[in-house]
Amino acid sequence: MTNEHNEPDIIFILGIMPRSGTHFLWHLLGLHPDCDKSAIPEDGLVSKSDFIARYVNLNYHVWQSEGDLPAIPARELLMESLGEGLKIFLQRARIAADQLTADQAPKQASYLVTKFPQVTNIDKFFRLFPREKLLILVRDGRDLVESINVSFRYGREEAIRDWARAARRIVAFEKKWAEAKDRYCIVKYEQLHTNTEQEMRKILHFLELDPGSYDFKEAINLPVVGSSVFKRGEGDVHWTPVSKTHDFNPLSRTAAWTRRRHERFNWLAKEELLLFGYEPKGFTGNRFAWSLWNRLQDTRYGIRVWWRRLKNLCWLVGRRARNYFKRKGS
Repeated sequence: MTNEHNEPDIIFILGIMPRSGTHFLWHLLGLHPDCDKSAIPEDGLVSKSDFIARYVNLNYHVWQSEGDLPAIPARELLMESLGEGLKIFLQRARIAADQLTADQAPKQASYLVTKFPQVTNIDKFFRLFPREKLLILVRDGRDLVESINVSFRYGREEAIRDWARAARRIVAFEKKWAEAKDRYCIVKYEQLHTNTEQEMRKILHFLELDPGSYDFKEAINLPVVGSSVFKRGEGDVHWTPVSKTHDFNPLSRTAAWTRRRHERFNWLAKEELLLFGYEPKGFTGNRFAWSLWNRLQDTRYGIRVWWRRLKNLCWLVGRRARNYFKRKGS
């Protein structure tokens, strides 16, 4: 399906967090002849949309205060119109990128696939893009936490809390936009990895794309890109495609987790884990002792947060004081 100007419509992919598999799904959809991948690898348009919403609200309040507002849904129209501008940006960015590689004929696609591995401001998605399709990619929080820790040396405590927060955002989005079920689809990374053909058929059906034009064999054998399994030692994650081996299993990241790590995850994110149908690892034993240990960990975390805030405040005050005395001395 294309719009009246024969420009591709946009398929948005939002991941619950980095390491949720957005790159994988992006490449899988790019195999379809009716899909082209965005020239912007990670656009961040939805996650930064609070600035757009603030702009819309400021203008709307001005119109209201002046008493000149006609009986139209001006706030909604302005938000949607700005969303159209974002779509035009993505479309033109793809054209500009194609012009840079003039040796290759541009792909004549009906859809342009774009992605971002965060669900911040997902509640504003359909206000900006009321007619676009959205794929929301989720992943077991335990595997994601371990992957992001190995990939980017991101602390597990912070990652667990971030995952739980993001999960709650998705659940709130589902409740708010229950009537838009035909425009968004939640995809589990685990299903995408283990049952690639079955899951891609479901996704293609949702997007109204012909599965007969899709190469499922190529999808199943798609090279691995950006996996923490293929890191260069202690270096950063690289994005060079690597052939998938038989022992490649991104679903066993937490095989070496101790009870302590599982207990901490359950304490912080067990409810969110259950909301997405993942099974927490249960343990027997003295629950009171583990509850007390977790409360002590909460206290430690709270102290670290406030200490960081205090250091940042001292740095900010010090910088402003230096600038003040520097100006006064000159």
